[in-house]
Amino acid sequence: MSEPASSRPFSRLAPQHTTWPHQLSHQPTLRVGDVLAALRVEFPSLSTSKLRFLDAQGLVAPDRAPSGYRQYSNADVERVRFVLRQQRDAYAPLGVIKERLAALDSGAAHEPLSLAATGNDSGALVSIEEAARLTDTQPEVVLTLVDEGVVRPASPGVFDRTSLALIAASARYLHAGADVRELRSLARAAQREAEAAMAAAVPLRRRDDRGCERAASVVRVEAAGALFTALLHESHSNGG
Repeated sequence: MSEPASSRPFSRLAPQHTTWPHQLSHQPTLRVGDVLAALRVEFPSLSTSKLRFLDAQGLVAPDRAPSGYRQYSNADVERVRFVLRQQRDAYAPLGVIKERLAALDSGAAHEPLSLAATGNDSGALVSIEEAARLTDTQPEVVLTLVDEGVVRPASPGVFDRTSLALIAASARYLHAGADVRELRSLARAAQREAEAAMAAAVPLRRRDDRGCERAASVVRVEAAGALFTALLHESHSNGG
């Protein structure tokens, strides 16, 4: 869920002139089929009619080619992903989602980019400054995460793009008022769950089915993330 930008002491609050996500390209280079392909794994039931519906509701505003066909940008794809996650994970109605998007557009709220948006090419490296820009934080925060062992650089001063989602989530956690000790505890718990997921996939390795082994471990890790989120929401609701 997005948080007030005023609660983020490290955040950069320069005025934005684009819709969220501001960090990504807004060049309309993608067709509807490209959007469906990009989101198929996470949202297999996504359809052309659903994209048209989101457009009609003003949640996503793709460009139009002279022929009339919709053309999407990388930023539009991440925006669609945000809307669908809000519906699936938070059960948020369209009105609430519109309000959250408006807050993100204005810079009044913050939401880290997904791993898919920041890129998962292990060969693509980014500097500390670029990592900070893409994750909407400051280089000092990135360096703190490295010093505390939460994030590991690919080599001194540079990061693999696969680390950007962790940097973004960690920075957001710190901005929300947590301290580094709490973050380290969460990181250790996540590492234990990841190791357990890999261990659970060992029987598949014995069948030499590497693809299934990886799929099983990834599914368990994703399920653990969803469970953790649900438990937090439940604890917050009960505590309130």
